[in-house]
Amino acid sequence: MDLIVTLQCKDQPGIVHAMTTAVLSAKGNIIENQQFTDPLTSDFVMRTRFETKLELGEVKRILNSGLDHFKPKLQIRSLDQQKRVLILVTKESHCLRDLLYLQELGELPIEIAAVVSNHQDLKALVESHNIKFIDQSTLDKKPAETQISNLVGHQQHRPQK
Repeated sequence: MDLIVTLQCKDQPGIVHAMTTAVLSAKGNIIENQQFTDPLTSDFVMRTRFETKLELGEVKRILNSGLDHFKPKLQIRSLDQQKRVLILVTKESHCLRDLLYLQELGELPIEIAAVVSNHQDLKALVESHNIKFIDQSTLDKKPAETQISNLVGHQQHRPQK
């Protein structure tokens, strides 16, 4: 099984060591690893891709146990599970067309949950791809920002299938 783990917590010594040790405990082999510390907030972010033959539930238990003392936000998913995205557009179609084309080819492994726009110009294009179109053009700026924030938050906390 090919898995991706993302971790976010306050930066402190030993996080990378703990992650690699936990992956090894899960009989994993690291394929990719990236990390970053935000100098303004001291937030540490890490993304690790690894292979293992263990079941997802067992891997989650092992990683949670090995990393718990850092109190991280930890997400673990199969590489096969596509990320759900929300796309925001205005009137120009070229970037949206590129995203839709790459997604259809399988070059962009995402599930487009919806496209949000402050204009109707791209509605037909979006709906022709059987994607939900959300029109923000009738709302004042502040309610529109709140609604988009709610949509993004809803997508992030959607239960996994």
